[in-house]
Amino acid sequence: MRNLNNRHCAASPTLLRAACAVLLATAAMLVQADVPDSSGIDRHGTPAALQEFDSEQNQRFNPLFDAGSWHGYLLPATQAQAGSFTGPLLIAEEYGIFIAEALDQIELGERDKRQRYRLDQAHWTSSSRPGVLSQTLRWPGLQLDVDLHFVDAGNAIVRYRLRNTSTHAQALQLRWHGSLLDKWDKSSGQSVQQRYPAWKPRLDASRDGLTLALGQVRDPVNLMTSAQSRYRIVRSVPSQTSVHQRGYVSSAALRTLAPSASMTIYAVHSYQLGADDANNEASERALLARAGQAIAASEQRWSRWIGRLPPSNGTAGASALSVKALETLVGNWRAPRGAFHHDALVPSGTARWFNGAWSWDTWKQAYGLATIDPALAANTIRALFDYQITPTDTLRAQDAGMVIDNVFYNRDQSRGGDGDNWNERDTKPPLAAWAVWEIYRNNGDLRWLQEMRPKLEAYHRWWYRNRDHDGNGLVEYGATVHRLHNDEQGAMRFRVRQTAQLAQPGCAAPVDGVSACLGLDSYNRILDSGAYDALEVPVQEAAGYESGMDNAARFGFIEADALQRYAQRAHGGDLAAAKRDWQVRVLENRNAQGQLLGYSINQESVDLNAFLYREKLILADIADALSDAPVAAIWRAQAVTLKGKINRCFFDDKTGFYYDRQIDPSPGAGECAGHLLTERGRGPEGWTALWAGAADARQAEAVIATMLNPREFASPTPLPTAALSNPAYEAQIYWRGRVWLDQLYFAAIAMQNYGHQADAQAMVTRFLAHAEGLNGSAPIHENYHPINGRMLGASNFSWSAAHLLMLERELRTKQTKH
Repeated sequence: MRNLNNRHCAASPTLLRAACAVLLATAAMLVQADVPDSSGIDRHGTPAALQEFDSEQNQRFNPLFDAGSWHGYLLPATQAQAGSFTGPLLIAEEYGIFIAEALDQIELGERDKRQRYRLDQAHWTSSSRPGVLSQTLRWPGLQLDVDLHFVDAGNAIVRYRLRNTSTHAQALQLRWHGSLLDKWDKSSGQSVQQRYPAWKPRLDASRDGLTLALGQVRDPVNLMTSAQSRYRIVRSVPSQTSVHQRGYVSSAALRTLAPSASMTIYAVHSYQLGADDANNEASERALLARAGQAIAASEQRWSRWIGRLPPSNGTAGASALSVKALETLVGNWRAPRGAFHHDALVPSGTARWFNGAWSWDTWKQAYGLATIDPALAANTIRALFDYQITPTDTLRAQDAGMVIDNVFYNRDQSRGGDGDNWNERDTKPPLAAWAVWEIYRNNGDLRWLQEMRPKLEAYHRWWYRNRDHDGNGLVEYGATVHRLHNDEQGAMRFRVRQTAQLAQPGCAAPVDGVSACLGLDSYNRILDSGAYDALEVPVQEAAGYESGMDNAARFGFIEADALQRYAQRAHGGDLAAAKRDWQVRVLENRNAQGQLLGYSINQESVDLNAFLYREKLILADIADALSDAPVAAIWRAQAVTLKGKINRCFFDDKTGFYYDRQIDPSPGAGECAGHLLTERGRGPEGWTALWAGAADARQAEAVIATMLNPREFASPTPLPTAALSNPAYEAQIYWRGRVWLDQLYFAAIAMQNYGHQADAQAMVTRFLAHAEGLNGSAPIHENYHPINGRMLGASNFSWSAAHLLMLERELRTKQTKH
């Protein structure tokens, strides 16, 4: 990140000036040489169970993944496992599992047994750098260098380089050994066999290695392996292998090594998920024959990528943080397997639930990757558009054009699979065109635009067909027709815990105080009465998912104690009145023939419409690039119209901020009918109009003043996802207080767009100074605590990494628009 200079500090608001001395020193820490000789992420760890989760449900360690691999490796935590790469961690279709403490540990000695080179007596060092894990062991008379490189998605090569540093010839005997982990998780001590009787891994020896067949387990929420799941080790030297229960020993006699002579041995470690995987033993043996060239190609790939990172603060080399961000993105790259027909970027390979591809995560990650590897970035976008709904879709033709929320290795039951994570309940915010255009700016390939243009236009139009309830050109978040949202007759599902056990039409008798209900009429009656303690509305939940801000305050989500405080402050303690302020209503969207297309919640969202404004301008740019000036003019005219609506209907002059608007669905209610949801407080949706360039200068100044206010968004770790003044603000709640890198990015570019570049730089540098672990060896996290900067959420998080790259690239180079 660009350092603040003294002029910027002097020009910054008082709040930010006070921290500048610290910030200048912190920002300077980010500079590193062109090609780093060490990784910014601590990759040491020795697993003791298949799953070892921290308090945020992340696997505790940070394995190296690369080249689209579905398996990753660690450096040993202690010298007891020296010479091995601990783990590995396998992505078992949708869930990460460690299968061994150290599956392939080496031992060395002379064949005549005169000398045994004990691991605990070696001088041992270990390190990681981008794309490489390495160790060196030195004894009197012998040196062993071991390194690991991924050469493609299915294969990692371990290279053993032996050098005789003694004065006599040595005839060496090598042994490798390992055993499978038996514990399911570290906390309970339950064995895998106890939890999953079908878990029956089998080790088989071959002439130059071994094969591990994992066996078939189909638990959609914890572990999924197929009968074809295999892990193999193939060595470049013949070996004799014996298998015993859950472990093995392999031995190989080497040729005599003269004094000062060296010898190199290779082993290919491969992982096959299913029958569609191309890996086989023949291809692995062929890879051994060209192992040196394959390793060199891997090194060149990383050198090329790092060379495309932006130089740090005018120096020749990239910052350490940029390299760390790139490592994070590459580590979450998954090659086509299962339902993925193209390369995908998952949010996190170490977070429990995040081994799939979400749409708006993908758009952001692709944008961040576009300058480094535009071909890979393009493929990640294709991985989601492969499942764009078509007019002939057998399940939801009414959603033609929509891109579904996420894609996983397994489709769900409705699509003929057995996965539990696949989601068609909603889509995500419209940033796809933004990412597509950024890739074009870097690859200059008109064929890419020709491929994507009709898909993007169909997606854009879907919003207005399926999410504009009153047809006023301002769109709402909502949900699809889905078995979790409605019954087969289209009646909406919800659950209620009433304050009094009164019979309600459309509701079943309560079980443990909670009633399952059907129908909008029943829902609205209960809302009107206010006689409920809790509501669970799947459509409301999906609308939050569709925004990407899951449980944000503006969608009616607030903790019970916070609602009580709000009721006291705003309504003299009248809790029913407070509930009416916060609870959203659901609207059915139907076509002219009365067919149910889906649902909207009863508020038009400023961020959604700002994204669509920006998308209209990009679609115009795409049309121009493809020599279609008439269509470009139509898109730009639509953008001008939408810009006016955004500023008329979402900006509140009294508080100087943008808010969602609760709509009045009555016929003829007008363009800006309803009221602004100021009572639900301020959130980052309020600066998306500035990021998109839709705000007028007067409005932008008011919003930026709020962003820089220490009682609003200028917290010690700045720009939380709910203002400190928001009634629902809670520092550790996902989208009601935590600081997310995407919203930090939108904020910084928003400020820069309107002439506040110094403030943007100061805010970002302040974040970097306070966010725990960013400048150290901790992985990049999903979000951070707004006060103390503590790491929260998923580890090794892709879109955080992508936005760090964007900020490094854009914050100092983008020119002011207004």
